[in-house]
Amino acid sequence: MKALKRTHIIILLLCLIPLLIGLVWFIIRYDSLPNPMGIHFGFDEKTHESIFDVIDNKIFGIYPFVAGFGLIGLLSLCGFFVRRVKPSPKVTEKGHSVMQQFILFIVDANNIIISIYFTVWTYCIVTQRPRAMKMWGTPLALVWLPLLLGFPIAFVVMRIVFSKKKEQ
Repeated sequence: MKALKRTHIIILLLCLIPLLIGLVWFIIRYDSLPNPMGIHFGFDEKTHESIFDVIDNKIFGIYPFVAGFGLIGLLSLCGFFVRRVKPSPKVTEKGHSVMQQFILFIVDANNIIISIYFTVWTYCIVTQRPRAMKMWGTPLALVWLPLLLGFPIAFVVMRIVFSKKKEQ
């Protein structure tokens, strides 16, 4: 279990480093950024290009960092509490370990996707070029959707498996 915890911490650090680098880059470039500047993008149906659809004061360029660090922090807090849960007498030690590992895998996978997404968003804001988001947004959504759907489905399946084991 120590190896799993160590791996989980390494993945967390690898997710935070690009956001920290982006924050430092944003702070360094802050004075040279236009005011107002594009801070959010959308898809222009006429030109089929990504465009800034929200233009506001440049201080709002800090939003990707607040959202990225906040989401990663909340998920990591969930992972912390998952490791602290004591196994129920109805569940075997191995079953409890499998459930913990699965939930921590989901937390780590989501942290990686959140880190990539908000790092790309940071790049787009600092360079004021929304094109990268168009290139990264759809693939990330296609990876993220099964992960988000997989969690409740796996929870239900594990619940059914453990309830059958209890009956036997």
